[in-house]
Amino acid sequence: MKTFVSLLSLLFLLTSCGGGSEEGGSVPPQTEGIPEPALIGYSVVNAYPHDTAAFTQGLELYDGKLYESTGLVGRSSVRRGDLKTGSHDILKKIDAPYFAEGLTIFRDTAYQLTWQNKEVFVYDARTLKPIQSLPWSGDGWGITHDSVQLYISDGTDKIYVVRPGDLKLLRVISVYDQSGPVNNLNELEFVDGHLYANRWQYDVIVRIDPATGRVTGRLDLTGLLSRNSRESLAYLTTPGSSAEQHGAVLNGIAWDAERRRLLVTGKLWPHIFELKIEP
Repeated sequence: MKTFVSLLSLLFLLTSCGGGSEEGGSVPPQTEGIPEPALIGYSVVNAYPHDTAAFTQGLELYDGKLYESTGLVGRSSVRRGDLKTGSHDILKKIDAPYFAEGLTIFRDTAYQLTWQNKEVFVYDARTLKPIQSLPWSGDGWGITHDSVQLYISDGTDKIYVVRPGDLKLLRVISVYDQSGPVNNLNELEFVDGHLYANRWQYDVIVRIDPATGRVTGRLDLTGLLSRNSRESLAYLTTPGSSAEQHGAVLNGIAWDAERRRLLVTGKLWPHIFELKIEP
């Protein structure tokens, strides 16, 4: 997700993120005896066009439109468009020094993280007109929501549950599997009561129980792009290119609850893939 990972002080977050304090959290138990996460099966249903200049940080389906947040300083944006054609009817550039990150839409309000700029941009979801910016004391990586709260990742094994509107910190989820803490948590999505998270630099999406933090499933997407694209992918390994410098890794999850489909993509990828996942 980044060219390097910064360490975040949990104490600093608990005392200053959104002006809130922790009201509870999940503490990983001893990992002995914890079963390995189940392998989640999937099939590729469709491949849709994706802007190969888009350094994808957040992906969201909302009201029939595809929303995307893209990163890198000087190239960040928030955009709305059509999944099938890949065209955009709204594209707002975000100037330096901001490095945009994850995106989610909660009750007609879009929240867009920034990486280390300590700001969260808030928009009217239907127009992407800016409403305000909110302070966030740590790194911003991925963001999603359930019916009540927002969930924010910072590249560690922690997911921060916060209140919409002011980002007051409510609790911290510590994510783990049978081997211990699971770090590099990145783009997030809520799917049928579970958190799905990309792991930066891994071709894997993990399924997390939000009540306990335990990883209950793994979606192994190794080779997804190379196996399912007829486009030339040589540009992804060209020396000196954005892909070669920053990493054209798997990143971007959007869940369509009505049609029961999962959309996934990667930074600078030429496609968004529609997956059917096993229950």
